[in-house]
Amino acid sequence: MSSEVQSGVSRVPSRRCVVIGAGVLGASVAARLAAAGMNVTLLEQDQPGHAASRWSLAWLNSNDKFPRLYHDLNHAGIRAWAELAPDLDGAAWYRPVGHVELAATAGQAEALEARVRRLTEWAYPAQLIDPDEAAALEPALRMPAPPAAAAWFPGEGYLLTEPLIERLVARAQGHGATVLVGDQGRVTAVAEGQVRTAAGATILADEIVCCAGRWTPRLAELAGAAPGSVPLVAWDTPGATAPGFVVRVGPVTSPALTRLMHTPDLALRPHPGGLLQLEAPDAAVDLHTPRTELQNWAAELLRRAQQTVLGLDDARVVRYQVCVRPMPADEQSIVGRLPGADHLYVAVTHSGVTLAAHLTRLIAAELTAGAPPAELARYRPGAGRAA
Repeated sequence: MSSEVQSGVSRVPSRRCVVIGAGVLGASVAARLAAAGMNVTLLEQDQPGHAASRWSLAWLNSNDKFPRLYHDLNHAGIRAWAELAPDLDGAAWYRPVGHVELAATAGQAEALEARVRRLTEWAYPAQLIDPDEAAALEPALRMPAPPAAAAWFPGEGYLLTEPLIERLVARAQGHGATVLVGDQGRVTAVAEGQVRTAAGATILADEIVCCAGRWTPRLAELAGAAPGSVPLVAWDTPGATAPGFVVRVGPVTSPALTRLMHTPDLALRPHPGGLLQLEAPDAAVDLHTPRTELQNWAAELLRRAQQTVLGLDDARVVRYQVCVRPMPADEQSIVGRLPGADHLYVAVTHSGVTLAAHLTRLIAAELTAGAPPAELARYRPGAGRAA
């Protein structure tokens, strides 16, 4: 244990850091800071990796991200995972399998072709392919009619977030970090130099880093920041767009899908246990959607998948979930100390899986060396963020 948590105050040596939230971003921050020699306590109100990270499509990409600097940040994120994988048992979680995208109409084809041209100009691996090439890349693809256009993005892929987060947390613990979950990890108060938990402990800290996803605005206000200091898209009201719908189906028989795929009405990728994970852009659900409507959407996504790929003749819906995605209102990451509560360093982004390895490398450099990385300048909280 890196800190001695008692009924009152936990006493830790200098350069103590509390990280709030153990999704992919928080676990990555904890692992990097602990490896850099900081005394880290990682707090999680559930279990590590059991919130948004667990249900993410976990698509590694900078496929349609603007402006150019944000595209470059995400592209660096993809490369950072490739660099980290050999040193963190990447065979268990890293899937650089590439991505096939299909367009169904002339308008969709025109948009896809324009995107491929732009990405190519930005030195991002992307190419248009014909239907035969798409079928060769993905033998499980079912194409009753040729697509209007198809594209191949060989540098993309996906991550299996649960085994990844297990390894990140284990790495942090291997460098002396303490991990507290449940009431011990649920934050009830944040003040300069200390964090209070629902278990009644006060944990002293020289740095407090909040990677709590959708809960970040609430924790920012607990720390004394003004309401709206961390502007996220609403997620808890009827009709909110931050919640997404995730469906897992199976069993999948041969030929099984091997790539990540997008069609205009479906996203698909393989999932452990002989399953596929599915999402649909038009599945308008939220935290208030009735169960019967969720079940109908799940059945619809399975039907679409059966029309898109082979191997699903005997498949059924295994599980579905409404997953709340942390979505900054301007679609750009929010990273840095909060105006009015600069004892709290926040990191919240909709691109958490793609960005985590690179973004936390920048955060760790800032918190350990005290030199703000230039790459983070445009993502600081507060007024004056670049458009």
